[in-house]
Amino acid sequence: MKKKKYAQWNITIASTGGLIGVIIGTFIFSGIDWSAILGGITGLFIIFLGNLFYVRSKKDKTPEVDERTLNNMRKYYAIIANLFLGALFLMLAAITYMGYDQISISYLWIFVIAYMLISGIGALIVSRR
Repeated sequence: MKKKKYAQWNITIASTGGLIGVIIGTFIFSGIDWSAILGGITGLFIIFLGNLFYVRSKKDKTPEVDERTLNNMRKYYAIIANLFLGALFLMLAAITYMGYDQISISYLWIFVIAYMLISGIGALIVSRR
């Protein structure tokens, strides 16, 4: 697999795009909001430093992730996504059966955030094995 010239700097490039988005968004929606702009610059600086340390410390040409790890991650995300969707449908069916016609969106957001946290922690564990 051939690496491109700036492939190691993708995180910093993406965060620069995020900073540009924050600046444009603050100009469009709320004028000049210096707290948001300074927070974006601080975040970009922290990500840049982390990426710089990573690029400087990696000396060998070994790939970041091999094929086994990618396959394990795909299997993990397929299983965890189906489990969470199944649990969501069962909970919604139970709530509907209890007679509720409406639920607060905040309950669904709690479920989505729990999915992101659990799947992210599990992905870290699976990727390290």
